[in-house]
Amino acid sequence: MFTMKDSFRLNEEEAVSKVFDGEAVIINISNGMYYSLDQVGALIWELLVGGHSLEAIVEAVVANYDVSSQQAQTDVEKLGTELCHENLLAVSSDNPVPLENLTSAPKKLPYVSAKLNVYRDMGDLLALDPPMPGLENTPWKEPDDEPPR
Repeated sequence: MFTMKDSFRLNEEEAVSKVFDGEAVIINISNGMYYSLDQVGALIWELLVGGHSLEAIVEAVVANYDVSSQQAQTDVEKLGTELCHENLLAVSSDNPVPLENLTSAPKKLPYVSAKLNVYRDMGDLLALDPPMPGLENTPWKEPDDEPPR
């Protein structure tokens, strides 16, 4: 288990992710399952993989959404537990990254508890041809101009 002072890191051996347009999309490349998080969940995901403590994440959620600290803490802890259970995150041994420039939104957004959406229907396809993190950094050898003899 973890405490509110703990921070996390992306489990890079098993997961890749991208956040765009307020949605986090995460793929577990070891089993082919993929996940999504909307709005509040996407913010929490970004802060979790950014190395911030659970305590700082709760503060950020409360500063931006119309929610009590207790409800935000319950939801952040629950989501962190689910993400670790799915092997998408691991508890970090590094010191948490401070959350800078935390200001309350002038008008807080409506709050909807973060929900991890799990999609198991692509598992078989992705297991056959999984995406490879870091593939873009692989030095490719150009084929020889002459055909082999």
